[in-house]
Amino acid sequence: MLAWQRTVYICFFGAFLSALGLSQLAPLLPIYMNELSVTTTNETAYWSGLAMGITYLVVALVSPYWGRLADRKGRKISLLRASFGMMLCNLLMCFVQSPLQLVLVRFIHGLVSGFFSASIILVASETPEEKTGWALSVLASSNLAGSLIGPLIGGYLADMFGVRFSFFIIACFLGAAFLLVFFFVHESFTPDPNKVAHNFKELRQQLPNFHELLIVAASTFIYALSLMSLQPIITVYLSEIVPPDTPQLALLAGLVFASTGFAQMLSSSYIGKWIDRIGPRPILIGSLIYVALVTIPQAYVTSALELGILRFLTGLGLAGLLPSLNTYISTHAPKTVSGQVFSYTQTTQFLGYFLGSVGGALFMGQFGFTALFWASGLLFLANAIWVYFKLRL
Repeated sequence: MLAWQRTVYICFFGAFLSALGLSQLAPLLPIYMNELSVTTTNETAYWSGLAMGITYLVVALVSPYWGRLADRKGRKISLLRASFGMMLCNLLMCFVQSPLQLVLVRFIHGLVSGFFSASIILVASETPEEKTGWALSVLASSNLAGSLIGPLIGGYLADMFGVRFSFFIIACFLGAAFLLVFFFVHESFTPDPNKVAHNFKELRQQLPNFHELLIVAASTFIYALSLMSLQPIITVYLSEIVPPDTPQLALLAGLVFASTGFAQMLSSSYIGKWIDRIGPRPILIGSLIYVALVTIPQAYVTSALELGILRFLTGLGLAGLLPSLNTYISTHAPKTVSGQVFSYTQTTQFLGYFLGSVGGALFMGQFGFTALFWASGLLFLANAIWVYFKLRL
């Protein structure tokens, strides 16, 4: 196995475990909020959205700093920092006593996160250009699969051992990610401090395709906003369409979440090869239209099975989105500043995650579930139109 392939596979497992640790809270939040004395549906949706969203907001704010550090010091150190920091945060979540304390821990979680972002930069710089689409698709599948299988594992562990102990188990997974990176990831990239831009203006001067990269960043924001507007409310939505006495709701919600991740894992490698073959733009546009068309019908499901099938179909389309966007950045940004370019794009992505998490919960409380699914689907469609007319290369 070549060195760059080993790096891809190790980052795959590390990103999967990191995303799993970050996302396993999603189906548990409404249940955990009940333990923390939150009872009404609107309050549960609000605190759940805030606890999910605050992490993404902080990641958005600190990503440029971590990107500059990666270009100065190398990318492996960022992987170690993120995995170790998230392990500690999951341990802290075992002991919170109020919704506010949980939000504060999630705030700290955002400060130390960034494993996937650093993995993208590392893989993009280590992989041959003709294999970049495949490598980033595999990596993206691990991240989203971890994000969506995480709720399944979290739900199972919560049903078996309780919510608090499930955080301890996830912390052990993140410790394993730290050890994998520490012992097995080797970086050939040599940082050049003289090429690192110290501010956005300097960075722009080093980017001949700045306008196109700005469009990609805007598209990433719209994608993240659309996707995350639904994530925190899926469990609440599921509880509305299943009988009130349904057993093991956390596990059922985890299965619905996980169906999207399984679908992406199945399709990511195939889609990545097509990105390398025909380029990222047509894959991006087609995936956005497809996801829009399977999101809107979710507003009208009447059972957990119907919702799970549609979320699975959604995953087939999501597999083409981030890999297309990241492949475009990888092939158009100079490697000496790629860490900073990716970090600014990550800022727009996680800002979209934050606004989607909080805004989706507030939108649902005001207008209902049906309107939220329509809004999310139309945002995906608007994104496809934006890319079609604005991104020409």
